[in-house]
Amino acid sequence: MSENLELMGDIARAIVSSGKMQGVEWVEISIVVTVDESGEASEIFGYAYDEKGNYTAVAPKLREIEQPVAAYREWLRQDGDTGFRKILFQFNRVSRKVNADFEYEDLARWQVTPKNVDTIIAQLRPNLGE
Repeated sequence: MSENLELMGDIARAIVSSGKMQGVEWVEISIVVTVDESGEASEIFGYAYDEKGNYTAVAPKLREIEQPVAAYREWLRQDGDTGFRKILFQFNRVSRKVNADFEYEDLARWQVTPKNVDTIIAQLRPNLGE
């Protein structure tokens, strides 16, 4: 297994084993983590989607996911690079597919507001089925 997939697997395992996920019926999940300038996770939110496509707003606690996110960010960072400021991590627990997208400058990307909540929920839907 590549180091990239191993590090992404660590993030997926942190999500699946989170106490916040207990009792939530889900097939796919999208989690957005914001990282401050020093590299520490400072904000997290996400949506879990069931097999019918219904969503639940849910995310692990920051302390449950900050270490695997920090390890992945450090592994991706180039010399002289500050690293990503946001990561969108998506996982399908049936197909076992993962996806990650990164934001390096625009901290408003993926930001949820009352005006755009439905659009963001639709944009973040992973669609990583078999």
